[in-house]
Amino acid sequence: MTSNLDSYNQWHNRTYDEMERPTEIYLDQWHQDALRLSGQVIGLDLLEVGCGQGNFSLHLASLGARVVGTDFSTKAIEIANTKKVAQESFPRFLVADAQTLPFADSSFDLVVSCECLEHVPNPSKALNEMFRVLRPNGRLVLTTENYSNGMLIYWAMSWLKRKPFNSGNGVQPIEHFFLYWRVQRMMRHAGFTLGRKLGAHYVFFAIPGIHPHTFVRERIGSTWLSRILMPFARHMSFELIKKTEY
Repeated sequence: MTSNLDSYNQWHNRTYDEMERPTEIYLDQWHQDALRLSGQVIGLDLLEVGCGQGNFSLHLASLGARVVGTDFSTKAIEIANTKKVAQESFPRFLVADAQTLPFADSSFDLVVSCECLEHVPNPSKALNEMFRVLRPNGRLVLTTENYSNGMLIYWAMSWLKRKPFNSGNGVQPIEHFFLYWRVQRMMRHAGFTLGRKLGAHYVFFAIPGIHPHTFVRERIGSTWLSRILMPFARHMSFELIKKTEY
């Protein structure tokens, strides 16, 4: 576990732009999709699991949510705290493992986790924890990678060369091989009911040696076609509901 922590701290050191001003908040495509699925967040007790360097937690807090952002990396949380306005109550940033969240059962109305699940040692355990800390009828909005597309070529090349897989943004210390169907199965086993889904970044074609972002269709305009092609989108976004039985 310590080696993973050291690796992620080094990764955040490499990816942090020292020239970035704390007032500048950059949101990735998956953050935009998470916002679409989250809906109105004002007044909600909201947890972001795998908050990284804090940009999305800061944005969610600016929308009126009472946000707690957690990340396994002490360096990521250190960077996140440099971006926070000192006098603001939220977001609060904490170092925490997604597999053993330090919160009581039923603590949050909404949990958000973007591009984190594929980098956790035990993804099923992390999903169980996110289910546990949600209140009855609470929701988890989760985005993650999917490799049932052209990215399979890069995985195969990494395996043949016995080199760590590079998704295009550098080698991560942990990178699970996720397929659309496997991820849905894990979500159901954790107890979640699947709600809405969004797909983006369709990698239909790939050539070894060329950056995987080269041959990409970001969105499918047709609603019915996007539903059909969802299993092949590289980035998947899910709305998951903790439904209660009475």
